[in-house]
Amino acid sequence: MHIQSIKFRLIFAAKTQKQLDSLSPKDRKKYDKAFECFANHGSIYRSLRTHRYRCKDAELWSSSASMAKRFYWRYMEDMSIIITHLDSH
Repeated sequence: MHIQSIKFRLIFAAKTQKQLDSLSPKDRKKYDKAFECFANHGSIYRSLRTHRYRCKDAELWSSSASMAKRFYWRYMEDMSIIITHLDSH
């Protein structure tokens, strides 16, 4: 199976960057791999397991980088995506 490459530009909110900076190298590596796949393929990449949530004025999307890693984003204009925050459960 061939996955088409799309190329999104990822923007990390200040909260997200702070969360990423505080992670262990092992956890950071998992998120970096997920962000690389996400930037290249968007939410169609199967193992990201995408979910959509409706908020007051926008849609917030969630995706699992693994069973315990999750990040949230919003689509923006010009093939850009802002990663709003991380969550692990």
